[in-house]
Amino acid sequence: MATIEQAILARIFFHRSNLLVAESGGEVRAWCHFGINPVSEASPSVGEKSAELVEEQPPAEPPEQPPELEGQIRAICFSADGGLDVCEPLLEASEQAILAQGARRIKVGVVRDRGEGYAGLPPVGHGIGVPAVDSRTSSLLSRKGYNRGKSIFRFVVSTSSYRPPVSREALQFRRTTRLEHVLRIPCEPALASSLSHFDIERFSLLDHRSAEILAQMDLWSSDVEAQVMNCDNAILDLSQRKDPERLDSAETFMIGNLIQRLGDRRIYTVETAVDGTQNELVKQLEALQFKNVEQGYLWTKQIR
Repeated sequence: MATIEQAILARIFFHRSNLLVAESGGEVRAWCHFGINPVSEASPSVGEKSAELVEEQPPAEPPEQPPELEGQIRAICFSADGGLDVCEPLLEASEQAILAQGARRIKVGVVRDRGEGYAGLPPVGHGIGVPAVDSRTSSLLSRKGYNRGKSIFRFVVSTSSYRPPVSREALQFRRTTRLEHVLRIPCEPALASSLSHFDIERFSLLDHRSAEILAQMDLWSSDVEAQVMNCDNAILDLSQRKDPERLDSAETFMIGNLIQRLGDRRIYTVETAVDGTQNELVKQLEALQFKNVEQGYLWTKQIR
């Protein structure tokens, strides 16, 4: 519970009205944490893309209608001792609370989390929605009319004795490029709070002669004092890739080169989350020695 308090309850984005707790016999049996977000097709990476877009585009006209809202159940947890008896009423109460705040659609699960604070916090912090192995939660959602979406894979690679794939193209990149990185700090307060347990680094692959940026990726490593994610783990954020469906040759080389270096920093595992339908990207990660260790699903429901 201390980890939940440090990662979620003590942050500025947390609203206590969005946490429901079920008790019986004077004991906590279950709890549910949810949030309300504007419906959006894309989410900016680490709070900086949105600022860049504002600078490049003229001010948008005020919307005629307020943005559509959706509820997100970020975590629902119930104990084996008495939790099963209260989980359905707890979920129903959460739905009514979300409905009262103006949302008509609910999604359950955290996918590639940036703003909810759960990133790196097991078991929900792997960014794959509701884990497939969580049969109790899946059964509850199915009974209550939720629809299971596409699968999301959790890929993990070990940095110990890692050797990146060798090819002519990789040898060419090794001779003609260099890898640089800078620390990134989100500028939006709520986003900075939700990611404050991470050191976020932007890695760039640059051409030696022209200094042209050929590829970029972000690495999220644990802040030693935060004690949320293990310090020997890191999350690879793939949102900066040029094509959402695949990696290009420069990005592939950069990932392999980066993983090879992380062992010296005592980071021994690197993970990332991708959609199960991204077949080409999945094959590329497997070629980089990532292993599909877990999968999950995003569940959704329309409420009235």
